[in-house]
Amino acid sequence: MEFEQGLQVITHAVNRTIARPLTEIEVALLFGAWNNLTYDLIAERSGYSTNYLQRDIGPRFWKLLSEVLGRKVNKTNLRGILTHLAAPPPNPQPQVQRSIDWGEAINVSTFHGRVEEIEKLTQWIIQDRCRLIALVGMGGMGKSALAAKVSQLLQGQFEFVLWRSLRNAPPLDKLLSELVPFLSNRQDIQAKPERLLYWLQTHRCLVILDNQETILQAGNYAGYYQPDFTDYGDLFQLLGESSHRSCILLTSREKSAEVGTFENFDGAVRSFSLRGSWEASLALIDSQRLVGTHTEKRQLCEFYSCNPLALKMVSTSIQSLFGGDISAFLEEKTLVFNGIRRLLDRQFERLSPVEQTIMYWLAINREWTTISELQVGIVPTTSRASLLESLESLTWRSLIEQRSGKYTQQPVVMEYVTGCLSKLGQVSGLLEPI
Repeated sequence: MEFEQGLQVITHAVNRTIARPLTEIEVALLFGAWNNLTYDLIAERSGYSTNYLQRDIGPRFWKLLSEVLGRKVNKTNLRGILTHLAAPPPNPQPQVQRSIDWGEAINVSTFHGRVEEIEKLTQWIIQDRCRLIALVGMGGMGKSALAAKVSQLLQGQFEFVLWRSLRNAPPLDKLLSELVPFLSNRQDIQAKPERLLYWLQTHRCLVILDNQETILQAGNYAGYYQPDFTDYGDLFQLLGESSHRSCILLTSREKSAEVGTFENFDGAVRSFSLRGSWEASLALIDSQRLVGTHTEKRQLCEFYSCNPLALKMVSTSIQSLFGGDISAFLEEKTLVFNGIRRLLDRQFERLSPVEQTIMYWLAINREWTTISELQVGIVPTTSRASLLESLESLTWRSLIEQRSGKYTQQPVVMEYVTGCLSKLGQVSGLLEPI
Protein backbone atom coordinates (compact mmCIF):
# COMPACT_ATOMS: atom_id res chain seq x y z
CA MET A 1 0.00 0.00 0.00
CA GLU A 2 1.35 3.44 -1.00
CA PHE A 3 0.96 6.67 0.95
CA GLU A 4 -1.38 8.12 -1.69
CA GLN A 5 -3.75 5.20 -1.12
CA GLY A 6 -3.68 5.71 2.63
CA LEU A 7 -4.26 9.44 2.16
CA GLN A 8 -7.29 8.64 0.00
CA VAL A 9 -8.74 6.37 2.70
CA ILE A 10 -8.34 9.09 5.36
CA THR A 11 -9.68 11.86 3.10
CA HIS A 12 -12.78 9.83 2.27
CA ALA A 13 -13.41 8.89 5.92
CA VAL A 14 -13.07 12.47 7.21
CA ASN A 15 -15.19 13.95 4.42
CA ARG A 16 -17.89 11.31 4.89
CA THR A 17 -18.07 11.93 8.64
CA ILE A 18 -17.63 15.70 9.05
CA ALA A 19 -17.92 16.94 5.44
CA ARG A 20 -14.62 18.80 5.11
CA PRO A 21 -11.29 18.22 3.33
CA LEU A 22 -7.99 17.64 5.11
CA THR A 23 -5.90 20.73 5.82
CA GLU A 24 -2.32 21.16 4.66
CA ILE A 25 -0.93 20.60 8.15
CA GLU A 26 -3.03 17.42 8.58
CA VAL A 27 -1.61 16.01 5.34
CA ALA A 28 1.89 16.84 6.60
CA LEU A 29 1.19 14.92 9.82
CA LEU A 30 -0.10 11.92 7.84
CA PHE A 31 2.98 11.90 5.62
CA GLY A 32 5.27 12.10 8.64
CA ALA A 33 3.46 9.30 10.49
CA TRP A 34 3.41 7.13 7.35
CA ASN A 35 7.20 7.52 6.90
CA ASN A 36 7.97 7.23 10.63
CA LEU A 37 9.36 10.78 10.82
CA THR A 38 9.92 12.51 14.15
CA TYR A 39 7.93 15.63 15.00
CA ASP A 40 11.16 17.62 14.54
CA LEU A 41 11.49 16.39 10.95
CA ILE A 42 7.78 16.98 10.24
CA ALA A 43 8.18 20.53 11.59
CA GLU A 44 11.24 21.12 9.40
CA ARG A 45 9.39 19.90 6.29
CA SER A 46 6.11 21.75 6.99
CA GLY A 47 7.32 25.04 8.46
CA TYR A 48 5.33 24.64 11.71
CA SER A 49 6.88 24.52 15.16
CA THR A 50 7.55 21.17 16.79
CA ASN A 51 5.69 22.25 19.92
CA TYR A 52 2.57 23.16 17.92
CA LEU A 53 2.61 19.85 16.05
CA GLN A 54 3.30 17.69 19.10
CA ARG A 55 1.17 19.39 21.74
CA ASP A 56 -1.67 21.06 19.84
CA ILE A 57 -2.66 20.04 16.32
CA GLY A 58 -1.21 16.51 16.54
CA PRO A 59 -3.28 15.22 19.52
CA ARG A 60 -6.45 16.83 18.12
CA PHE A 61 -5.88 15.25 14.69
CA TRP A 62 -5.22 11.75 16.08
CA LYS A 63 -8.38 12.10 18.19
CA LEU A 64 -10.37 13.06 15.09
CA LEU A 65 -9.01 10.08 13.14
CA SER A 66 -9.84 7.78 16.06
CA GLU A 67 -13.45 8.94 15.86
CA VAL A 68 -13.87 8.72 12.08
CA LEU A 69 -12.07 5.35 11.76
CA GLY A 70 -13.66 3.80 14.85
CA ARG A 71 -10.40 2.71 16.50
CA LYS A 72 -7.61 4.28 18.55
CA VAL A 73 -5.18 6.03 16.20
CA ASN A 74 -1.83 7.59 17.01
CA LYS A 75 1.33 8.55 15.12
CA THR A 76 2.90 5.14 15.67
CA ASN A 77 0.08 2.80 14.61
CA LEU A 78 -1.46 4.86 11.78
CA ARG A 79 0.21 2.97 8.92
CA GLY A 80 -0.79 -0.43 10.26
CA ILE A 81 -4.41 0.63 10.74
CA LEU A 82 -4.65 2.07 7.22
CA THR A 83 -3.13 -1.05 5.69
CA HIS A 84 -5.70 -3.17 7.52
CA LEU A 85 -8.59 -0.92 6.47
CA ALA A 86 -7.56 -1.01 2.83
CA ALA A 87 -7.54 -4.81 2.72
CA PRO A 88 -10.77 -6.31 1.31
CA PRO A 89 -12.88 -8.23 3.87
CA PRO A 90 -12.64 -12.03 3.49
CA ASN A 91 -16.42 -12.48 3.47
CA PRO A 92 -18.24 -9.33 2.38
CA GLN A 93 -21.54 -8.86 4.16
CA PRO A 94 -24.67 -8.10 2.14
CA GLN A 95 -25.72 -4.46 2.27
CA VAL A 96 -28.52 -3.61 4.68
CA GLN A 97 -31.70 -2.34 3.06
CA ARG A 98 -32.22 1.27 4.14
CA SER A 99 -35.45 3.23 4.36
CA ILE A 100 -35.24 7.04 4.40
CA ASP A 101 -37.99 9.64 4.59
CA TRP A 102 -36.74 13.24 4.78
CA GLY A 103 -40.22 14.71 5.23
CA GLU A 104 -39.91 18.50 5.51
CA ALA A 105 -36.13 18.57 6.07
CA ILE A 106 -34.56 21.74 4.71
CA ASN A 107 -32.12 21.82 1.79
CA VAL A 108 -28.50 21.96 2.97
CA SER A 109 -26.75 21.62 -0.36
CA THR A 110 -25.07 24.95 0.50
CA PHE A 111 -23.68 24.67 4.01
CA HIS A 112 -20.77 26.55 5.61
CA GLY A 113 -18.83 26.05 8.83
CA ARG A 114 -20.04 24.14 11.91
CA VAL A 115 -17.13 21.66 11.69
CA GLU A 116 -16.75 21.35 15.47
CA GLU A 117 -20.51 21.03 15.98
CA ILE A 118 -20.75 18.29 13.36
CA GLU A 119 -17.83 16.43 14.94
CA LYS A 120 -19.36 16.57 18.43
CA LEU A 121 -22.86 15.49 17.34
CA THR A 122 -21.34 12.71 15.25
CA GLN A 123 -19.45 11.44 18.28
CA TRP A 124 -22.58 11.57 20.44
CA ILE A 125 -24.68 9.71 17.87
CA ILE A 126 -22.19 7.13 16.55
CA GLN A 127 -19.50 6.54 19.18
CA ASP A 128 -21.43 7.36 22.38
CA ARG A 129 -24.75 5.89 21.15
CA CYS A 130 -26.89 8.62 22.71
CA ARG A 131 -30.59 7.75 22.68
CA LEU A 132 -32.04 11.26 22.97
CA ILE A 133 -30.33 14.51 21.92
CA ALA A 134 -31.82 18.00 22.07
CA LEU A 135 -30.31 20.60 19.75
CA VAL A 136 -31.31 23.89 21.38
CA GLY A 137 -30.83 27.52 20.38
CA MET A 138 -32.41 30.86 19.58
CA GLY A 139 -34.72 31.13 16.62
CA GLY A 140 -32.76 31.46 13.37
CA MET A 141 -29.51 30.05 14.78
CA GLY A 142 -29.47 27.19 12.26
CA LYS A 143 -30.61 24.23 14.37
CA SER A 144 -32.66 22.62 11.59
CA ALA A 145 -29.87 23.11 9.05
CA LEU A 146 -27.29 21.52 11.35
CA ALA A 147 -29.61 18.62 12.17
CA ALA A 148 -30.25 18.05 8.46
CA LYS A 149 -26.54 18.18 7.61
CA VAL A 150 -25.53 15.76 10.37
CA SER A 151 -28.38 13.40 9.48
CA GLN A 152 -27.39 13.34 5.82
CA LEU A 153 -23.76 12.65 6.69
CA LEU A 154 -24.70 9.80 9.05
CA GLN A 155 -27.62 8.26 7.15
CA GLY A 156 -25.46 5.34 6.03
CA GLN A 157 -25.06 4.26 9.66
CA PHE A 158 -28.79 3.59 10.12
CA GLU A 159 -31.39 1.20 8.75
CA PHE A 160 -34.14 3.84 9.00
CA VAL A 161 -33.95 7.63 8.86
CA LEU A 162 -37.11 9.67 9.40
CA TRP A 163 -37.58 13.45 9.62
CA ARG A 164 -40.79 14.99 10.91
CA SER A 165 -41.63 18.61 11.76
CA LEU A 166 -43.69 19.45 14.84
CA ARG A 167 -44.33 22.98 13.55
CA ASN A 168 -48.06 22.37 13.17
CA ALA A 169 -48.25 20.69 16.61
CA PRO A 170 -49.60 17.26 15.59
CA PRO A 171 -51.27 15.21 18.34
CA LEU A 172 -48.99 12.43 19.53
CA ASP A 173 -51.17 9.62 18.15
CA LYS A 174 -50.99 11.21 14.67
CA LEU A 175 -47.19 11.36 14.85
CA LEU A 176 -46.99 7.75 16.08
CA SER A 177 -49.31 6.64 13.27
CA GLU A 178 -46.54 7.76 10.88
CA LEU A 179 -43.49 6.64 12.85
CA VAL A 180 -44.51 3.12 13.83
CA PRO A 181 -45.55 1.86 10.35
CA PHE A 182 -42.45 3.39 8.72
CA LEU A 183 -39.95 1.98 11.23
CA SER A 184 -41.61 -1.46 11.13
CA ASN A 185 -41.66 -1.68 7.33
CA ARG A 186 -45.47 -1.59 7.48
CA GLN A 187 -45.56 -4.65 9.75
CA ASP A 188 -47.12 -2.70 12.62
CA ILE A 189 -49.82 -0.01 12.63
CA GLN A 190 -50.33 0.35 16.40
CA ALA A 191 -49.79 4.05 17.18
CA LYS A 192 -48.54 3.46 20.72
CA PRO A 193 -45.34 4.64 22.47
CA GLU A 194 -44.38 1.08 23.46
CA ARG A 195 -44.63 -0.06 19.83
CA LEU A 196 -42.35 2.80 18.75
CA LEU A 197 -39.87 1.78 21.44
CA TYR A 198 -40.02 -1.83 20.25
CA TRP A 199 -39.02 -0.90 16.69
CA LEU A 200 -36.31 1.45 17.94
CA GLN A 201 -34.93 -1.54 19.82
CA THR A 202 -35.30 -3.87 16.83
CA HIS A 203 -33.66 -1.59 14.23
CA ARG A 204 -30.95 1.06 14.25
CA CYS A 205 -33.00 4.21 13.53
CA LEU A 206 -32.38 7.94 13.38
CA VAL A 207 -35.55 9.97 14.03
CA ILE A 208 -35.36 13.76 13.77
CA LEU A 209 -38.23 15.79 15.27
CA ASP A 210 -37.93 19.45 14.30
CA ASN A 211 -39.47 22.51 16.05
CA GLN A 212 -40.30 20.92 19.41
CA GLU A 213 -41.00 24.37 20.90
CA THR A 214 -44.39 24.52 19.14
CA ILE A 215 -45.83 21.98 21.57
CA LEU A 216 -44.29 23.66 24.63
CA GLN A 217 -46.17 26.12 26.80
CA ALA A 218 -45.71 29.89 26.54
CA GLY A 219 -45.94 32.29 29.48
CA ASN A 220 -44.41 29.80 31.90
CA TYR A 221 -40.94 28.47 32.70
CA ALA A 222 -39.20 26.88 29.74
CA GLY A 223 -39.64 23.23 28.89
CA TYR A 224 -43.22 22.50 29.97
CA TYR A 225 -45.80 21.19 27.53
CA GLN A 226 -49.12 22.68 26.55
CA PRO A 227 -52.01 20.85 28.30
CA ASP A 228 -52.92 18.84 25.17
CA PHE A 229 -49.33 17.71 24.57
CA THR A 230 -48.11 16.39 27.94
CA ASP A 231 -48.05 12.88 26.45
CA TYR A 232 -45.04 13.98 24.38
CA GLY A 233 -43.10 14.47 27.61
CA ASP A 234 -43.99 10.93 28.69
CA LEU A 235 -42.83 9.62 25.30
CA PHE A 236 -39.47 11.40 25.37
CA GLN A 237 -38.88 10.27 28.94
CA LEU A 238 -39.58 6.68 27.86
CA LEU A 239 -37.22 6.96 24.87
CA GLY A 240 -34.49 8.55 26.95
CA GLU A 241 -34.66 6.12 29.88
CA SER A 242 -35.26 2.84 28.02
CA SER A 243 -32.48 0.93 26.32
CA HIS A 244 -32.66 0.89 22.50
CA ARG A 245 -30.38 0.95 19.45
CA SER A 246 -31.59 4.23 17.96
CA CYS A 247 -31.21 7.99 18.31
CA ILE A 248 -33.97 10.61 18.62
CA LEU A 249 -32.70 14.07 17.63
CA LEU A 250 -34.87 17.03 18.69
CA THR A 251 -34.52 20.65 17.62
CA SER A 252 -36.09 23.34 19.76
CA ARG A 253 -35.81 26.97 20.82
CA GLU A 254 -35.94 25.80 24.43
CA LYS A 255 -34.87 22.71 26.33
CA SER A 256 -37.75 20.47 27.45
CA ALA A 257 -38.13 19.39 31.07
CA GLU A 258 -37.40 15.69 30.57
CA VAL A 259 -34.15 16.48 28.73
CA GLY A 260 -33.13 18.88 31.50
CA THR A 261 -33.92 16.25 34.13
CA PHE A 262 -32.22 13.22 32.56
CA GLU A 263 -29.32 14.71 30.59
CA ASN A 264 -25.79 13.83 31.61
CA PHE A 265 -22.43 14.74 30.08
CA ASP A 266 -21.57 11.06 29.68
CA GLY A 267 -25.11 9.68 29.54
CA ALA A 268 -27.54 8.61 26.84
CA VAL A 269 -29.58 11.86 27.08
CA ARG A 270 -27.77 15.09 26.20
CA SER A 271 -28.45 18.63 25.02
CA PHE A 272 -26.37 20.75 22.67
CA SER A 273 -26.70 24.55 22.92
CA LEU A 274 -26.09 25.98 19.45
CA ARG A 275 -24.32 29.32 19.18
CA GLY A 276 -23.40 31.41 16.17
CA SER A 277 -20.67 30.45 13.69
CA TRP A 278 -18.16 33.03 12.45
CA GLU A 279 -17.34 31.02 9.35
CA ALA A 280 -20.98 30.48 8.39
CA SER A 281 -21.89 34.12 9.10
CA LEU A 282 -19.03 35.63 7.09
CA ALA A 283 -19.83 33.26 4.21
CA LEU A 284 -23.47 34.39 4.33
CA ILE A 285 -22.47 38.08 4.24
CA ASP A 286 -20.19 37.44 1.27
CA SER A 287 -22.93 35.53 -0.55
CA GLN A 288 -25.22 38.57 -0.09
CA ARG A 289 -22.51 40.74 -1.72
CA LEU A 290 -22.32 43.23 1.10
CA VAL A 291 -19.45 45.72 0.94
CA GLY A 292 -17.28 46.52 3.95
CA THR A 293 -13.96 45.98 5.65
CA HIS A 294 -13.23 42.74 7.49
CA THR A 295 -13.67 44.66 10.77
CA GLU A 296 -17.09 45.98 9.70
CA LYS A 297 -18.22 42.50 8.67
CA ARG A 298 -17.15 41.08 12.01
CA GLN A 299 -18.88 43.95 13.82
CA LEU A 300 -22.10 43.18 11.98
CA CYS A 301 -21.83 39.47 12.78
CA GLU A 302 -20.97 40.17 16.40
CA PHE A 303 -23.96 42.42 17.00
CA TYR A 304 -26.35 39.73 15.75
CA SER A 305 -24.38 37.00 17.60
CA CYS A 306 -23.69 35.29 14.24
CA ASN A 307 -27.38 34.33 13.97
CA PRO A 308 -27.78 33.21 10.32
CA LEU A 309 -31.45 34.16 9.98
CA ALA A 310 -30.96 37.60 11.56
CA LEU A 311 -27.96 38.25 9.31
CA LYS A 312 -29.88 37.14 6.24
CA MET A 313 -32.73 39.53 7.13
CA VAL A 314 -30.44 42.48 7.80
CA SER A 315 -28.35 41.77 4.69
CA THR A 316 -31.47 42.15 2.56
CA SER A 317 -32.20 45.50 4.22
CA ILE A 318 -28.60 46.69 3.78
CA GLN A 319 -28.83 45.90 0.08
CA SER A 320 -32.17 47.61 -0.44
CA LEU A 321 -31.57 50.69 1.77
CA PHE A 322 -27.80 51.25 1.62
CA GLY A 323 -26.69 49.62 -1.63
CA GLY A 324 -24.94 46.87 0.29
CA ASP A 325 -22.71 49.28 2.26
CA ILE A 326 -22.23 47.87 5.78
CA SER A 327 -20.59 51.07 7.08
CA ALA A 328 -23.58 53.22 6.11
CA PHE A 329 -25.92 50.82 7.86
CA LEU A 330 -23.85 50.72 11.06
CA GLU A 331 -23.78 54.53 11.20
CA GLU A 332 -27.57 54.57 11.51
CA LYS A 333 -27.34 52.75 14.88
CA THR A 334 -30.80 51.26 14.30
CA LEU A 335 -30.13 47.55 14.29
CA VAL A 336 -33.43 46.00 15.43
CA PHE A 337 -36.32 46.39 12.99
CA ASN A 338 -38.84 44.56 10.81
CA GLY A 339 -38.19 40.80 10.60
CA ILE A 340 -35.60 40.79 13.38
CA ARG A 341 -38.04 42.45 15.76
CA ARG A 342 -40.74 39.93 14.85
CA LEU A 343 -38.27 37.07 15.40
CA LEU A 344 -37.50 38.32 18.91
CA ASP A 345 -41.16 39.18 19.59
CA ARG A 346 -42.07 35.50 19.22
CA GLN A 347 -39.44 34.48 21.76
CA PHE A 348 -40.09 37.30 24.24
CA GLU A 349 -43.83 36.63 24.27
CA ARG A 350 -43.15 33.09 25.54
CA LEU A 351 -41.50 34.31 28.75
CA SER A 352 -43.05 34.21 32.20
CA PRO A 353 -43.57 37.58 33.97
CA VAL A 354 -40.50 37.05 36.18
CA GLU A 355 -38.36 36.14 33.16
CA GLN A 356 -39.49 39.32 31.38
CA THR A 357 -38.62 41.41 34.45
CA ILE A 358 -35.13 39.87 34.58
CA MET A 359 -34.66 40.62 30.90
CA TYR A 360 -35.68 44.26 31.45
CA TRP A 361 -33.26 44.60 34.36
CA LEU A 362 -30.31 43.06 32.46
CA ALA A 363 -30.98 45.37 29.51
CA ILE A 364 -30.88 48.44 31.76
CA ASN A 365 -27.83 47.32 33.72
CA ARG A 366 -25.94 46.41 30.48
CA GLU A 367 -23.12 44.68 32.39
CA TRP A 368 -22.32 41.16 33.54
CA THR A 369 -24.54 40.73 36.62
CA THR A 370 -24.42 38.28 39.53
CA ILE A 371 -27.42 36.53 41.05
CA SER A 372 -26.95 38.53 44.26
CA GLU A 373 -27.04 41.80 42.32
CA LEU A 374 -30.22 40.69 40.60
CA GLN A 375 -31.77 39.73 43.93
CA VAL A 376 -31.06 43.18 45.37
CA GLY A 377 -31.93 45.28 42.35
CA ILE A 378 -34.91 43.63 40.71
CA VAL A 379 -38.34 45.23 41.09
CA PRO A 380 -40.81 43.90 42.07
CA THR A 381 -38.99 41.78 44.63
CA THR A 382 -38.94 38.06 43.88
CA SER A 383 -37.87 35.07 45.94
CA ARG A 384 -34.44 33.53 45.52
CA ALA A 385 -36.00 30.27 44.35
CA SER A 386 -38.11 32.03 41.72
CA LEU A 387 -35.09 34.00 40.55
CA LEU A 388 -32.97 30.86 40.15
CA GLU A 389 -35.76 29.01 38.32
CA SER A 390 -36.24 31.95 35.97
CA LEU A 391 -32.51 32.27 35.21
CA GLU A 392 -32.34 28.56 34.42
CA SER A 393 -35.41 28.91 32.22
CA LEU A 394 -33.86 31.84 30.31
CA THR A 395 -30.71 29.77 29.86
CA TRP A 396 -32.78 26.90 28.45
CA ARG A 397 -34.26 29.40 26.00
CA SER A 398 -30.75 30.63 24.97
CA LEU A 399 -31.82 34.23 25.70
CA ILE A 400 -29.08 35.10 28.21
CA GLU A 401 -25.33 34.60 28.35
CA GLN A 402 -23.64 33.05 31.39
CA ARG A 403 -20.01 33.36 32.50
CA SER A 404 -18.57 32.50 35.92
CA GLY A 405 -21.89 32.92 37.73
CA LYS A 406 -22.70 36.21 35.98
CA TYR A 407 -25.36 36.94 33.36
CA THR A 408 -25.93 39.33 30.48
CA GLN A 409 -27.64 39.45 27.07
CA GLN A 410 -26.47 39.22 23.48
CA PRO A 411 -26.18 42.71 21.90
CA VAL A 412 -29.19 42.32 19.60
CA VAL A 413 -31.34 40.98 22.46
CA MET A 414 -30.28 43.84 24.72
CA GLU A 415 -31.12 46.37 22.02
CA TYR A 416 -34.51 44.73 21.48
CA VAL A 417 -35.42 44.64 25.19
CA THR A 418 -34.32 48.27 25.62
CA GLY A 419 -36.68 49.15 22.77
CA CYS A 420 -39.50 47.29 24.51
CA LEU A 421 -38.88 49.30 27.68
CA SER A 422 -38.89 52.55 25.75
CA LYS A 423 -42.27 51.71 24.27
CA LEU A 424 -43.62 50.96 27.72
CA GLY A 425 -42.24 54.24 29.06
CA GLN A 426 -40.50 52.31 31.85
CA VAL A 427 -36.82 52.97 31.29
CA SER A 428 -36.54 55.29 34.28
CA GLY A 429 -39.26 53.87 36.50
CA LEU A 430 -39.52 50.09 36.44
CA LEU A 431 -36.03 49.12 37.60
CA GLU A 432 -32.99 50.76 39.10
CA PRO A 433 -29.60 49.43 37.94
CA ILE A 434 -26.85 48.93 40.52
